[in-house]
Amino acid sequence: GGAPAPPMSTGFFGVPGAFGYAPFDNSGAMQNSLFNYGNEGGVKYYVVMCKDDVEVRASPTYADDTRIGHFLHPGQVVIIDDRRMVTGSWFLHLADGRGWVFEAKERLLVMTQAHDFERGLWHYAVSCEDDVETRLTPTYSDDSRTGIVIGSGDCCAVDERCNVAGARFLKLADGRGWVFETKDRLLVMSEVRAKAQEARDFARGLWHYTVVCDDDVEIRAAPTYSDEARTGLTVHPGDCVAVDERCRIAAVWFLRLADGRGWVFESKDSRRVMMQLH
Repeated sequence: GGAPAPPMSTGFFGVPGAFGYAPFDNSGAMQNSLFNYGNEGGVKYYVVMCKDDVEVRASPTYADDTRIGHFLHPGQVVIIDDRRMVTGSWFLHLADGRGWVFEAKERLLVMTQAHDFERGLWHYAVSCEDDVETRLTPTYSDDSRTGIVIGSGDCCAVDERCNVAGARFLKLADGRGWVFETKDRLLVMSEVRAKAQEARDFARGLWHYTVVCDDDVEIRAAPTYSDEARTGLTVHPGDCVAVDERCRIAAVWFLRLADGRGWVFESKDSRRVMMQLH
């Protein structure tokens, strides 16, 4: 349905040059700046918004014969260093040099800009009374639901944050997907920061520990045994880890991992879990 596309010889593209339409030939009455518009502000972050993998192209085109066998995945954030319009469609150039992806296809939004993008490690807890279902991509859309639910009060580690279309989204570090920070003006996820002053004994430094128990140890967002503070991240038997804070709460020492993933306990149920290496 819909109106037929206008013939390419008129309108936006003006007169084709000797090598076809701009940007393949800018010898027509075509301003260069229109195509290099993406370079004005340097690089930008974009995120894959569709539910399917996006295959990278060698050139800014939809043609299948330019596919290079590299894919971007739903919810993945990439750096874009050029945004170019070709025959009425926007294409984005990957800053790592792999090639081009399309911004939209058949009216479906494929890539969108991720504003205020940060990569790091933070801890969040579900602060609303309802469970929160994760999304494949940073969106409220029901189409992107994963079926994976985080319960009210649950804690999780977040390794990416960004704003999409004016809303803030958080990516779970364990791969379960994206969640929204607020919905309908209600705070859904709130950042958890450990309160050191609660600890009777507290030290900052750098120590090395090894996991001496037989089971995986689940990292907590705060110095506590509480299951609600579980992050979904683990350390494994025999792992050696760097610790930059130690604190004692109710006779138990908790150790903060120096890489920012969270806290582990030195012992549990009178069983040694972590042993310091000297």
